[in-house]
Amino acid sequence: MSDNGLVTSQINKVMKALHPGLSIDTKQHDIFIPYYVANDVNDLFICLTTRQLLSACKYSFVLTIDCTYKITTNELPLLVFGTSNCNHRFYPMGICLISTDQSADTFRTLFRGIQQSAVNNQAYTISHVVADGSPGLTSAMSEISLARRLMYWFHMIRKCREHRKLIKNKNKWLLVEKDIFNAQLIFDDQILAIVTRFIMGIIGTVLIYERAVSLAPSTNNELESLNGRIKKDYTLRNRRPLSAFLKTAERMLIDWSTDSEKKPFQLHATYKNHLKLAAYTWLQQVDETQILQVNPNVYVVLSKNENMSTTIWVQQFYAVAWSSYDEFSNWLNSARLVNCSRLLPPLFCTCQTSLKESTCVHALGLLMLWGSQSMPQLIGKRKGKGRPKKVKLPLSKD
Repeated sequence: MSDNGLVTSQINKVMKALHPGLSIDTKQHDIFIPYYVANDVNDLFICLTTRQLLSACKYSFVLTIDCTYKITTNELPLLVFGTSNCNHRFYPMGICLISTDQSADTFRTLFRGIQQSAVNNQAYTISHVVADGSPGLTSAMSEISLARRLMYWFHMIRKCREHRKLIKNKNKWLLVEKDIFNAQLIFDDQILAIVTRFIMGIIGTVLIYERAVSLAPSTNNELESLNGRIKKDYTLRNRRPLSAFLKTAERMLIDWSTDSEKKPFQLHATYKNHLKLAAYTWLQQVDETQILQVNPNVYVVLSKNENMSTTIWVQQFYAVAWSSYDEFSNWLNSARLVNCSRLLPPLFCTCQTSLKESTCVHALGLLMLWGSQSMPQLIGKRKGKGRPKKVKLPLSKD
């Protein structure tokens, strides 16, 4: 394979120079290649990373994958993989220059490589793979049979919209689409299966709901943003020869690696002041008799759209016997389920804010109720400027 004078033997020479023993951990930001194949443009797999980037695998078992294109003159896709922390900040773990993103062998190679040589030969167990609907990835999931697959929400809703011709009335389709969006608040596989029947099986069996993976987003906004910065700050939106891109990739990975060290992976959520005030306000307004403990770690609280008591809500939750989607939607939006099994925040709540941001007023309000979180100090409101209003008119008689 030739690329502006760079032949296969030269590529192999570069790869071997960047392939030191993984037991050496003194240089956390040095680029190394755990695995590579460089036979020709149709059989290429070059994985580049640093030990600092791979260290994120110690904190999360959720692997996020996405490809970006128009990177090299050979039209080779660039696969970026990483994970997100509880505050939804994306931490890249490495990049792979691949010949195609439609082949199952590409993803099998990726899974084998990062599981066997994640960092210092420590095994990396993948529990969930968050990606798009690539057929190659679907076939390769057998390589990690214990892992579950979660499809990006954007890709999922795009697939659903391909079926809009089944409903000729546009207004009816908009109602169905609204129901699909509401399905993001589902937090159980069994409930998802029932809802799928209600909305004509458009969703399918793929995991798309926010609660499918704890503390992991079902959107790839952070990764898409990173792909945009690759083109904006590094390739300058130009297709580069392979030799030039490898140099750019080295600089890019070093930048990511040093940034990862400056901003370590966070395992616990931090509550902002405005959320503490909102949680305190919620706690003052909530009916504490409607805070129902289901088991030692799970509580049910009413939502703003309450249409039933928490007792009835729990009964319907265990019965799973809704006759229509409207009945299910009414149940789903009437209360929130809060899981308090973690010793430190974030706690899991099924409200939309928590599923999107991992923090909400329900979980924080319960922590305040139990004394685990301090309540905000309200110092009151200052009086306005100016003289006090006179009680009587001037020169008036008593």
